[in-house]
Amino acid sequence: PSPKKGEVLVKVAYSALDTAFDEVAHRSFIPGSLLHNLKVKPLVAGWHYSGTVESVVAGVNNLKIGDAVFGHLQYASTTRQGTLADYITVLASECAKIPEGVAMDVAAAVTTEALTALQGMRDQGGLSEGKIILIIAAGGGVGTQAVQIAKAMKARTVHAVCSTKDVIKVGKLGADLVIDRAQKDITNDLEAGSYDVIFDTTGKYSFMKLRYALKKKGILVSTVPNVTTFPPVSLLIAISGKRSKSLMVRCNRKDLELVGTWMKSDEIHSVPIDNVYNIKDIQTARERQKDPKKSGRVVIKVGDGW
Repeated sequence: PSPKKGEVLVKVAYSALDTAFDEVAHRSFIPGSLLHNLKVKPLVAGWHYSGTVESVVAGVNNLKIGDAVFGHLQYASTTRQGTLADYITVLASECAKIPEGVAMDVAAAVTTEALTALQGMRDQGGLSEGKIILIIAAGGGVGTQAVQIAKAMKARTVHAVCSTKDVIKVGKLGADLVIDRAQKDITNDLEAGSYDVIFDTTGKYSFMKLRYALKKKGILVSTVPNVTTFPPVSLLIAISGKRSKSLMVRCNRKDLELVGTWMKSDEIHSVPIDNVYNIKDIQTARERQKDPKKSGRVVIKVGDGW
């Protein structure tokens, strides 16, 4: 592909699979059509990427040929490319240089999860220094990044909910309190009115069941939209002072650079990778992606992976 105004051509080194892959690969209308253009032929999936800038259009001043970059394509019906291809074109404003010392496979693995966590907590939840947050499913991809980012943002207290098998791991991420979901029913047993932000990275918990744990002006942020995040219900809920919000992550250079800074400073020190597969072994990788025993991101080596 040829880059247009404001774009660069990137030779993809690594990509990664995520839960959106099968929805697009199978051309399921909902949610597949919301994540990628399903009519484009050939349909190439993949959003995460790291790679090297191969060409730059006049007017792009922050990148040059040879720069190692990372990011992810937008989850949108207008997206026509896929990062399982050898080359992609991206806006220079939607990618960032990979910090020195960060491996390319790690850079490809971190993008969506870290930006989802950052934008969910900061932009939707209003998390800032001194606030108290509860992160649900802290052992998952988004949750792992959310715990580390909340600490990097200097939240006063970070509480994390996870499965029994992840309790030790989440504690090592920096959570001030780890709640084993097998031992406590968070829809009933949390301290009332204790959190400024509750970040549900699963999208499975209802606002009505968790609102009791929010402070008077607290916000529940979900990664999955639901009836409480849209008018008129969201407006009715807001009368109480508490709010319910959701997000769709957007890739942008500023946030990628911030994540990169935290990776370089070791404030983001854990980016779990389950395995790295050559793209010629994509079917094996897809099977691993579906395996409940998977622990971390399934990364695909695109460059020299054939």
